[in-house]
Amino acid sequence: MGMQAQGDGDQSRLRAALLAAMRPVAAVLLRFGVGYRDFAEVLKAAFVDAATEEFGVRGRPTNISRVAAMTGLTRKEVRRIRAASAAAMEAGPATLPADVLHRWFTDPRYAAPPGQPRDLQYEGDGATFTSLVRDCAGDIPPGAVRTELRRVGALVETPAGELRATRRHVVPVAGVETLLEGLTTGLRTVAMTVGWNATVGAAGLRRFQRAVSNRAVPAARRAEAEAVLRDRLTGWTEEVDDFLASIEVTETDAATPVTRLGVGMYYYEERPPPGGGP
Repeated sequence: MGMQAQGDGDQSRLRAALLAAMRPVAAVLLRFGVGYRDFAEVLKAAFVDAATEEFGVRGRPTNISRVAAMTGLTRKEVRRIRAASAAAMEAGPATLPADVLHRWFTDPRYAAPPGQPRDLQYEGDGATFTSLVRDCAGDIPPGAVRTELRRVGALVETPAGELRATRRHVVPVAGVETLLEGLTTGLRTVAMTVGWNATVGAAGLRRFQRAVSNRAVPAARRAEAEAVLRDRLTGWTEEVDDFLASIEVTETDAATPVTRLGVGMYYYEERPPPGGGP
């Protein structure tokens, strides 16, 4: 449904909301050399993909003519975008290093008790770093995963030569990696929940979505507030991670249908960083 289908008041409010949401996105993209034309091409692909997958009839993809009518693109352009994006559209929300750390902290073979990862031999019999990586990734070389976890500060080698997990979550160390992580595990998942809640009818079907803020926090206590919130949110997310791990499907339940679900939390502050910002 395009903005033209909305009432004048709703259209104006929706445009204002989109502008407010896209303003920080535009600012960070400009910092990384992504201009309007690049972003517009990505948006075209997103509209074509959404129209194709979510508005078909009887479970079949939407045909090209209807996609063109819905999106305002030409049929020729829809064909081009479909061909270009068929193999590359849906980036997974979890990276392999994150999956490895998750299992290392929660799987009883690698953590005792859950939340307390064991030091692991790189390879050998029983539970090792090599078996851990293979449990998560199959044929990805364990050495490459070890190098990546060491690079981001999530793994060290003990004096005894074993590998020790020092961090439960992957924290990207480079700016572009931080951006990629935020887009796939932050902005994408928030948008999924917002979209769901905006389209379901009954309030009881809506997914949890809350934001807590205060407009009058003393500037002198900003750092204190951020530190307290960071500690509390970190502890709570680890409790959630342990709970989900306790109910996840094991190898013995391989035929059980599964889904990916979770929660996302983040700290925000409406104060630009030194030198300006979004």
